[in-house]
Amino acid sequence: MPNTISQNVKSFNENIELLFEELELATKWGRPSILLAIHKSKLGQEKAERALEQKLNGLGLNIAHIIVNNEHSDVPHIILATSARNQTVFFVSNIDWGGGQDGRDAYKALNVYRELFVENQIKVVFWLTSGEAANLPRYAPDFWAFRHRVIEFAAQRTRGKVNLPVGILIWHVQNSIDSFDTPGKRITAREQILAKLPHKMESLSTRVDLLYNIGHLYWVMGNSTKALQAFTSGIDQVKNFQLPRIRSDLLNGTAIIYFEANQYDRAIEFYKEAILNSPEDGSLLINLSAACCALGRNQEAISIGKRAIRMNPTDAKIWNRLGYIDCAMGKFDEAISCFTKAAELDPRDAAYQKSLAISYSIIQRIDESKRLLGIARKLAGNQASPLLDIYEEAISGSLEKSLELLRTALETNQISKNDVRRDPNLNILFETPQIDVLVG
Repeated sequence: MPNTISQNVKSFNENIELLFEELELATKWGRPSILLAIHKSKLGQEKAERALEQKLNGLGLNIAHIIVNNEHSDVPHIILATSARNQTVFFVSNIDWGGGQDGRDAYKALNVYRELFVENQIKVVFWLTSGEAANLPRYAPDFWAFRHRVIEFAAQRTRGKVNLPVGILIWHVQNSIDSFDTPGKRITAREQILAKLPHKMESLSTRVDLLYNIGHLYWVMGNSTKALQAFTSGIDQVKNFQLPRIRSDLLNGTAIIYFEANQYDRAIEFYKEAILNSPEDGSLLINLSAACCALGRNQEAISIGKRAIRMNPTDAKIWNRLGYIDCAMGKFDEAISCFTKAAELDPRDAAYQKSLAISYSIIQRIDESKRLLGIARKLAGNQASPLLDIYEEAISGSLEKSLELLRTALETNQISKNDVRRDPNLNILFETPQIDVLVG
């Protein structure tokens, strides 16, 4: 199996070397060099800028950073106003922020004054996002024709889509404080209590809460059929009563079952009904956002996700899930921002440090990723999951070793197949076929 991460790190280094060689030759022969460097992530772009600047400083070249904004959109004339241009390489970024009535002033200036770059032997690197790279030939086609080389930096993952496993969805379940150590024993205990409850109005709330908990435990065990039966029974029992919270919980559980079965349209139907019962519950909204994202309805997912945040701005779980939804859309900078917020809101929860670590690995910030995994390990203490070792090997580039650790953890029952299928971090680090081979 090819080592994907190592290959992409090598590609990063090769791209830096290509940019450096182009600029080195342009300096040697006194010619212009108009280079376009495309990156999917601003954070990853910053890393590339630092790496190239360090190499260029070794040649005795100066670096001038031009960050485009409303007041500084005429890049060609900003460059011409700079002294010692012959010994300067210009780094230009944020051309989408050029201002003007249509927000395209920077593109217009490049298009109109394109010849100034050649006439003045300008050496320049335009650091572009994917969106800016798509806009450049549309809004500045003549300047686009003047380019000398385009270098595209791949994200650490080359896969176009990150799966959204059911594990990102939020349940309304409190941590169990009973003495039973397995879901099966917990189910038995609750079913025994349920059987003894009288079928009276005063016990209805307790009965339905038990059905919800039983359904969740069956889902944990991977028995979606029995889980759905429990939720359906609960919904039937409350249909003639004003118990909106309990009803929305049951509808949420039902939607999760359909989400896991890839029946996202059905899941959305149940989420919308649940939200009618509990319109202030941001957890339901973020789950609905995930279902919309899974169907490719990204703009709708973003809108609903932001609404969930506005409704519950201090809920770390909601920020965390929005981060995974952003990952699924390839919006890695936004994902990191969400994961960071979750970790700030609940700094003692190891799960949020893990999410942040995985997201940094996507954009090749491996040292930061490992540092965050170290924090997660300390927070978890004796309860640390074997998944931490698996994550660390994967982000370090040892995919074969990581998969072997995962296989061993499954064989020794340290984790279950359901854990693997549902874990959002594993679905970021590995391709779907790799996971499918392991879980069968």
